[in-house]
Amino acid sequence: MATPPVKVFGPPLSTAVSRVLVCLLEKDVPFQLVPVSMAKGEHKKPEYLKLQPFGQVPAFQDDDITLFESRAICRYIAEKYANKGTTGLYGTNPLVKASIDQWLEAESQSFNPPSSVLAFQLYTQPK
Repeated sequence: MATPPVKVFGPPLSTAVSRVLVCLLEKDVPFQLVPVSMAKGEHKKPEYLKLQPFGQVPAFQDDDITLFESRAICRYIAEKYANKGTTGLYGTNPLVKASIDQWLEAESQSFNPPSSVLAFQLYTQPK
């Protein structure tokens, strides 16, 4: 019997959701994208807040496991599915993993905020 696909909750245009989707594609992990309309406030409804207590995207489910925060989700995917798809995605030893974590933190604090705004504007503004 086939394992059900993991679920990613959120709009595909979100940079955080896209980060998780790219990781799943790299690891060849089947997934189901469950749309969450931010415009309709679906991310603030009680059902969604059970998945993501801060009302942000993405949320992630793998069987009975629920996670939030895109970088944590990607680390989980890379570790759990280490032998699928692109191997070594999250490193193969503690030093390499620490180096990856170091740059993930730098990206989340310094690069992500302005690049997310820019990407959103480029995608949504008329050409």
